[in-house]
Amino acid sequence: MFLGARTASAAPAPAPGPWVGLDNGRVADYLWEVKAMRRQGSGGQAGAQRPCLLVGTVWELGPFNYRRSRFRACTGPAARLVAAEAPLIATSVQPSSGTTVDMTAVGMIFAPTVRRVQVTLSDGSIQTVHLQQLKRSQARSAHLDRFEFAAFAFRGLWCAERMVSESATGRVLWDSGTDAFSCGADGSDATSFE
Repeated sequence: MFLGARTASAAPAPAPGPWVGLDNGRVADYLWEVKAMRRQGSGGQAGAQRPCLLVGTVWELGPFNYRRSRFRACTGPAARLVAAEAPLIATSVQPSSGTTVDMTAVGMIFAPTVRRVQVTLSDGSIQTVHLQQLKRSQARSAHLDRFEFAAFAFRGLWCAERMVSESATGRVLWDSGTDAFSCGADGSDATSFE
C-alpha cells in the first residue's frame, strides 16, 4: 500500500533509525511481530513522517524447523501520512503457501488525528480497531513523528472489504469504499489496494 507522492528535498538523508517493535505474539504454532522504521532515504523533518511497516510471521514446525514470511510496506518516496488518505497497511500470513490460511498478522499506521477504524471484513462482520499512539521514546529511536497504529493477529484470513477511519469525536476522516481491497483465498493480495 503506497500513499501519494511528492518530491523529497535534496538535503542528505540521515541514516534511518532501527526497526521499532509495535507488537508481537503467538497464535498456536505461529509467532508474529509488527515493526516500524523511517523510510530509507527520507531526509529532513519531512522524513519523520514517512514510515515503513514490517510484518513477520514464523511457523514453528519443530525445534529447528521454521517457515518464515515477511512483508514490508512503506509510504511513497515523498508521501506522508495524512488523515484524509489511505493508511499504511501490511499483512503476513501463515502458512504462506498452500490453500488455507491459519493466521494473519496485520500492521496499520495512521496519521495522528485518527483514533479508530471501522473494518468490514469479507464475511460481512464489522470490527472496530482502536489505535495506539507510538510512544515518544519509540518515535525518537526510529527518527519518526508520532503516529497512531494497530498491530494484531487474527485466526484465519483477515480480509478487509472496507475501512473507515474516524477522529476521536467519530468524524469520518477517510473511507476506502467497497471496491478498494481484494483478497485471495490463499492469502495472496490479502487486504491490498487495487
